[in-house]
Amino acid sequence: MFDRGGLRIGQVAGITVRLHWIFLLWGLFELLDAERLGGSSSVLMYLGFLFGSVFLHELGHCRAARQVGGDAREVILWPLGGLAAVDVPDRPLAHLAVAIGGPAVNLILWLALLPFVFSMEGAEGIGSFFLHRPVSEPLAIAAAVNLDLFIFNLLPALPLDGGRILHASIWSRQGEERANRVLVRSGKVVAILLVLTWIIYSVSGLLLALAVLMWINSLQIQRMSADSDAVESWQGAGSSGPGWWQRQKNRWRHNREQRALQQERQIRQRVDELLEKVSQDGIEALTAEERRFLDRVSQRYEGPGKSRRSR
Repeated sequence: MFDRGGLRIGQVAGITVRLHWIFLLWGLFELLDAERLGGSSSVLMYLGFLFGSVFLHELGHCRAARQVGGDAREVILWPLGGLAAVDVPDRPLAHLAVAIGGPAVNLILWLALLPFVFSMEGAEGIGSFFLHRPVSEPLAIAAAVNLDLFIFNLLPALPLDGGRILHASIWSRQGEERANRVLVRSGKVVAILLVLTWIIYSVSGLLLALAVLMWINSLQIQRMSADSDAVESWQGAGSSGPGWWQRQKNRWRHNREQRALQQERQIRQRVDELLEKVSQDGIEALTAEERRFLDRVSQRYEGPGKSRRSR
């Protein structure tokens, strides 16, 4: 049902669209806290506009990738934007254009909605769900959603677009190694500021989750900065490869295979030692434990069916 962390919901312009499980979980939490956000109808409208805005946000990334000579094959939607599996030419300006493509869509949508919202009583278009400033009118909700997405995605830390914009900007002027170091420091600073904001103002728990995610991403980039292939995986080139969970499963599978191989070597080594002992001193020289060991090894390689027939 879920593949690469997302539920496949369709395909647009050759781009597979998946809904991340975090989006579903976020929607459930918002519905459980519907009274604070103006009731279940407002929350459902909010989730609908959020889905549509995030979808257009990701299409902005994909469009930008194709405009700079790259390609896009898949997007995974989650509450703060999503993950676009795009191939981007290995040039800083190409990465910069793709990173800007998503927030630019939200900015355009917000500016387009703002005149209609300001014509309403209360000018609710400056509301923000993430900052606990809910709105109720449909157009105001749509404007608030796009404002939230635009602002939060410009924070200079991964996995947000602001982190990629910062990295590409420094990369174009001072080189990729310098850009990696600045991105790591920026991500940690933003994560700490978000935690403090969450503690002081008691705002959405999404801020705390985002701060933790930023800190983890900063540590990963710090650890992988010497590995160019690893760095490319978060920049976007080849990002359609295995996701984090799949990489973990591949690592566990590799470790199991290595342990099995090591065990196999130990068994063969002991078998060789016992056969050498038999060739020199005869079968009677084997202890009862050694004979049981050889019998188990024989059954293992012959297979259970053959072993039963031999008995």
